[in-house]
Amino acid sequence: MEDYSFNGQREGEKVLEMVRNHPFVLFWPGLKAIFFLVLGIATIVFFSSQFAGLVLIVCVAIALGIFMNSYYNYSQSVFLVTNQRVLNVNQNGFFKRRIIETDINKIQDVSSDTSGGFKTMLKFGDLVIRTAGASKDEAIVVKNIANPYEVQQRIAKIKD
Repeated sequence: MEDYSFNGQREGEKVLEMVRNHPFVLFWPGLKAIFFLVLGIATIVFFSSQFAGLVLIVCVAIALGIFMNSYYNYSQSVFLVTNQRVLNVNQNGFFKRRIIETDINKIQDVSSDTSGGFKTMLKFGDLVIRTAGASKDEAIVVKNIANPYEVQQRIAKIKD
């Protein structure tokens, strides 16, 4: 992992951990996309007119838009743990990206939260990082990552 590099990387900084969202986050958008595809195909099957063709085109466009947006968010969101800091890059839509970073020595508390049947079975959840000087409601929350407890333990070991 040490050969991974990114924009803004400091001199002597090495990437120790790179965590992405769990692939399950694509399940609901995929289901929505399939619904629109089925709707478009059903319109063609049950109604044979020019209107049905237009509905199919619109449904396919909506399905592609939903899934492409979700996949782009999934592929561009990443949580990095380096020997100097943690960075959370959260892509939310095609034109909105939020990057939060904090130095390792400013981290006061790291916790993980896995709640719900699917999250427990598939071992994914949220990682919550609280830093020095931040109020109780201000925390870095990394949502829907695989094995959040393992990541929490790695950060705790680096911090100590």
